[in-house]
Amino acid sequence: MKKRILYIGWVGFGNHGDDICRDVFIRRFKDRAAEASIDLEVTALFPSAFDELALARLRPDLVVLGAGSLFELIYLKPLVLAQQYGIPTAIWGSGVDGLSAEPDVPHDLAYAIRQVVNQAGAIGLRGPYTRMVLEKVGAAHPYLMVTGDPGLLWEKKTHGEANPPSGSPRTIAINWGTARNNVMGGDERQVADALAQFLQNIKKQYQLLIYPMWHADLEPCLRLADMVGSRDVCVLEEVPSPEELMAIYEKSVCSINMKLHANIFSAAAGCPFISLAYRWKCIDFAQSVECDEWVLPFSEPGLAAKLQRSFDKLLSTRDSVREHLKTQVNQAREKLGQLENEIWGLLQ
Repeated sequence: MKKRILYIGWVGFGNHGDDICRDVFIRRFKDRAAEASIDLEVTALFPSAFDELALARLRPDLVVLGAGSLFELIYLKPLVLAQQYGIPTAIWGSGVDGLSAEPDVPHDLAYAIRQVVNQAGAIGLRGPYTRMVLEKVGAAHPYLMVTGDPGLLWEKKTHGEANPPSGSPRTIAINWGTARNNVMGGDERQVADALAQFLQNIKKQYQLLIYPMWHADLEPCLRLADMVGSRDVCVLEEVPSPEELMAIYEKSVCSINMKLHANIFSAAAGCPFISLAYRWKCIDFAQSVECDEWVLPFSEPGLAAKLQRSFDKLLSTRDSVREHLKTQVNQAREKLGQLENEIWGLLQ
């Protein structure tokens, strides 16, 4: 028996956040399909010009709004069309983003959100911020569940604990990039200055590793290294592979990250993180794993000093933070497993 899933996301652009989540989805569902003797075809695409003809050509049995996708019209349109043609739809840990605690949602977007959510066969949301916004626009569903981001399902190929080897230099992983100044507080450069100031304060005690999550963040990472003193840091001049990314988290004492999935993958690998939240989606995730304490918004005044305090506290309580993170990630994985069962049921 053959089945087709259409997976909607910001995929194919080389961004680890979206592409690794896509790969996790495909692997997990293809494993299930193999056990059930089903020939499963998963088509993952960014729906830049999606219409009825595209839906007819792809002929999916299920349309899934993937992890990393947002509740925005471009991503919702394929689900609206699928629902109009009686094709089951599901939401796999997607979320809302914004620059404020209570974003204004345009009427047409609010309508599309209500349409998609009300008729979805299975729903999992990234975090409580997402659920709040959906409830605010009147999106009702009996199973509107916060599962956490599916990026938390990303796993190491080995099952050892993520901990730096004894006697090795204490590495701090730092993810940086750009959102073209479309950030909370509206001053990306000021945050870079604060981060560089903090890194200059700790560069003698730790090995600093600056890494990007996708190619557009390479130049900002190099600029940050220059601001700190390029001789005092290691900066990756290429985007690390997923295997290299996992190795970074395994050897690091903690990570300090701008991009959303840098924090999510760090958590999945068992590496404590401090989130420099450039947009609310970062706070949404941190709330989902009860790590609000380790979030510093871009708009936070006195960021360098507050980052130093958070860093000192994290290191002094690292063992308990890791245990808390492990518990939260395991709970999220259980919820995501339940969601996966529901999505799989839509194919039967």
